Amino acid sequence: MAVGPDLIEMDGILGNNEIHVWHTDLTAQEAAIDRLFPLLDHPEQSRAARFLVPEPRVQFILSRAFLRIALGRYLQVEPREVRFRTAEHGKPELAGAGGLYFNLSHTDGTTAIAVTRSGRVGVDVERVRKNLEPVALAARFFSQKESDWLRSQPAERRFAAFFACWTAKEAYIKACGSGLSIALDSFGVIPQPGDGELNLQTYGKPEDSRRWSMWQLDLGPDLRSAVAVEAVNCQVRLGRWPAAGAKI
Repeated sequence: MAVGPDLIEMDGILGNNEIHVWHTDLTAQEAAIDRLFPLLDHPEQSRAARFLVPEPRVQFILSRAFLRIALGRYLQVEPREVRFRTAEHGKPELAGAGGLYFNLSHTDGTTAIAVTRSGRVGVDVERVRKNLEPVALAARFFSQKESDWLRSQPAERRFAAFFACWTAKEAYIKACGSGLSIALDSFGVIPQPGDGELNLQTYGKPEDSRRWSMWQLDLGPDLRSAVAVEAVNCQVRLGRWPAAGAKI
């Protein structure tokens, strides 16, 4: 797996061996919410109306609109014409658009979308928070190797290290689409300094590891993110949308 040139324009051109990951600053798009809300279909609009707290409602609307705009570019249809269906374990997928895989993740103020033709894909993004106990959580949910790795990190780096590992694990689980049926300690991913390819280890089934590629993504200093795809010899390309200073 290799890193390719940054994505500059969302033109819908996607190579067969490419994974495109787009991210956007949701707070910068809040002023456009009245214009973006009509892009959602009726079930999405109804779901948005059920949010009692304004912040999650705004995040949901902007994330879904961003997803529809992005997928519309790759499918060459209008955003409202994008149709979804729900897979067996609840993972959303495109209806009637074979060969195009996607996944979405959002955290406070940021949404990331991965799109590829290579295979099942998952992306996760998290804002680094310090209102948790990283070592205790790792001992409960991570594999022994991951837990030992986190414990070896300097105390001041453990929060960021925890989320680096967590997003990698979440990206893989989301790509598999099997939900909670995958035990978090049944596989391991040890993050590396900076950007770089990750080494997935599926314990007991090493052959599964060789079918997957994973990558750490740099979306900002307070964010940790990763993408996983069921393919090899792929190229990851990262883009921010809209471009700096532009609006959706």
